[in-house]
Amino acid sequence: THSVDEKQVIDFIKSTTLVGLLPVPHPIVIRKYQPNKFTCLWFTAFQWGVIFMHNQSIPLFDGKHVKLFLVQQV
Repeated sequence: THSVDEKQVIDFIKSTTLVGLLPVPHPIVIRKYQPNKFTCLWFTAFQWGVIFMHNQSIPLFDGKHVKLFLVQQV
């Protein structure tokens, strides 16, 4: 078996560089939020969902009180 001293490993790491071994990272692109009708609709639905869920009591959905209904278009 070949044993390696911890000091040798630390000295090797200190004297070695990773420059050129790893790919160059992509530049960070910063974009400013620009609202539109789709994000506003999503955010509104999300907020109402949060408000609704915070006002529910446990259990959230009782199977005895669920009523199914049919929606038809004419």
